[in-house]
Amino acid sequence: MSKKPPKVLVVSFDGGVWANLKPIAEAGIMPNLQKLLKEGNSGDLESTIPPVTPPAWTAFMTGCNPAKSGVFDFYEHQEGSYKPSLTTNKSIQVDTLWKILSDSGLRVGIIDVPINYPPPEVNGFIVSGWERPSNKKVFTYPADLGPKLIEKLGDYPICLRTFDRQGTKDIDFLNSLIDISNKVSSAACYLLDEEKTDFFMVHFQTTDIIQHSFWPQIATFDFNSEDPVMKKIWEFYSNLDQHLGEIKSKGGEETTFLLVSDHGFGPVKRRMATNIWLVENGYLKLKQDINTQIQTQVKSTAIKMIHKVDALARLKNRIKVRKEEDAEQRVIVPRGFDAIDYKESRAFGGIGTVYGTIQLNLIGREPEGIVPQSEAESLKDEIIGKLINVKDPMSGETFLESVKRKEEVFNGPLLNKIPDLILIPNKAFFLFPGTNEKELFHEAHSLSTGNHVKEGIIAIDGPLSNKIDLNNAKIVDVLPTILEIFGLKKPGYVDGSNLLETVPIG
Repeated sequence: MSKKPPKVLVVSFDGGVWANLKPIAEAGIMPNLQKLLKEGNSGDLESTIPPVTPPAWTAFMTGCNPAKSGVFDFYEHQEGSYKPSLTTNKSIQVDTLWKILSDSGLRVGIIDVPINYPPPEVNGFIVSGWERPSNKKVFTYPADLGPKLIEKLGDYPICLRTFDRQGTKDIDFLNSLIDISNKVSSAACYLLDEEKTDFFMVHFQTTDIIQHSFWPQIATFDFNSEDPVMKKIWEFYSNLDQHLGEIKSKGGEETTFLLVSDHGFGPVKRRMATNIWLVENGYLKLKQDINTQIQTQVKSTAIKMIHKVDALARLKNRIKVRKEEDAEQRVIVPRGFDAIDYKESRAFGGIGTVYGTIQLNLIGREPEGIVPQSEAESLKDEIIGKLINVKDPMSGETFLESVKRKEEVFNGPLLNKIPDLILIPNKAFFLFPGTNEKELFHEAHSLSTGNHVKEGIIAIDGPLSNKIDLNNAKIVDVLPTILEIFGLKKPGYVDGSNLLETVPIG
């Protein structure tokens, strides 16, 4: 008698980290997670460099490093320009897990996984992730699924909108996160009941958002607090656990169940502005004309004021009313590029939202390059030698763990899309371009008191849970592992390795 065809069900918690989730589960707030940890197999899941949503989820989908996938951060380098463009699904240059499974005749269902806008065509259905700008755009495949979800649920939430309200950090904000989780879970349960799939995945972005905003509160693990905000935080996790249990139960005993995250989370002690360091060390020059200075100062002052005061953040949300058709403007747009005098700059802070990056202003590569190719390596050596000794003046700790040439970290035909130097900070330290800042070092950003670390999560339950080796598991390993479950070979270019023993199929 032949075995049933394999099925895989994946739930993903963006930014999930065991340092938070295990204590919350052990406190009885997340009993379904606690059961999964006891009955299944679990471990850390090493993220990408940098440990950021776009490259990490793309690594999950492709099994590849950014020099092969084409996705390095929230933005991608544009040839002939200093201004990067927003990363989208079109940025991915190799086949995704969804496409490989679809081309093999397997039916897939994907809900809210990032870097899936515009929605790609699959054998099954797909709902784009948080980066979709508007429900009036086509955000699902097939296109008629979006209106069906809205009709069924009354609305379908766009996580992008929460960034407008992140500064409020109040109960209403937490209620909005709970509502988003509810709608995403309802969509998943509805489609699991209505649609037949071989592979199904649903993603919760809200776990990332709550940790950015409330990391210090969560990390107290004060489960008996009478503070209304703390109570609402634990309600969020209890609510999330109910969704985890309900979705998992729909898979059945023969389904391989995975819980994963793209990266982990940790505290933010201090931040450093990469471009200010470059200015102070003579590698970068800012424009001195009065119009640029005024424009830069006005933008910087306004942004700081809005982020600093909760009342102003609420005011910002009320007055920032835009037509749905203009919602693309809600996407975070990188600032500061116009303030750099590239004709006088040998290096500048490039793409980078958690780790730092530096790009040399090379002749023949950059539009206004001034560094000869013959001097590139010695300039890199010089910058690395200085950066690695930078210390935080408050604590005296070395700020950076390492500074890597991109060739040391990545390999692939799209290496040119990655900045020349990657700045990897020590624990609880983070970097940002900071072109408009006046000071080199900064406290944790008011909207991001927690930030990304490389240790994510993976847990597996079902018939294969005792056949998986999660020691040293990496996010690029998930694709070849899932392909192995379905009896499919991984493409030759994939970086990841299968975590399972050979699984007999049939």
